[in-house]
Amino acid sequence: MNRIILSISILLAFCLSASAQHGNGKGGGHAQMHKEIQAQKISFITQRLALTPEEAQLFWPVYNELESKKEQLRKEGRVLFRKIRNGLDSIPDKELVQISDKMIEYRIKDAQLIKEYHEKFKKVLPIKKVLELYHTEKKFQGMLLRKIKEKGRHMERRERN
Repeated sequence: MNRIILSISILLAFCLSASAQHGNGKGGGHAQMHKEIQAQKISFITQRLALTPEEAQLFWPVYNELESKKEQLRKEGRVLFRKIRNGLDSIPDKELVQISDKMIEYRIKDAQLIKEYHEKFKKVLPIKKVLELYHTEKKFQGMLLRKIKEKGRHMERRERN
């Protein structure tokens, strides 16, 4: 059974990486890093949730659909944050009101997306695994942040030497 789950994980990682590469023609290093992170995330989630083959077959298409929609939403968010990146003082108050309203709309869309997919996950997984998914995603984010911090410290030491 573990071989089946591992095979599914690898297949999903390949599919995600292919879609990531086709989605952005520039930034080959970034695309490669994204692909590696996605593969690690799939493996991490698969192991932690201990999905049966039947669960995996139903779960991964829903999860990948959510991830795709989240990425589209993040793109919208990046546009908003780019507008204020160079400082708020240079933007007229009227435009700041519009930007702040759009940021709230962005957060509401994100919450609605989470709610929508929570309902979908409950249809394809037992509720314990749905909750474990949320916990696992947080753990994965924490692991990534630790790796980034470690890499930063490592690079700082290199620059000092």
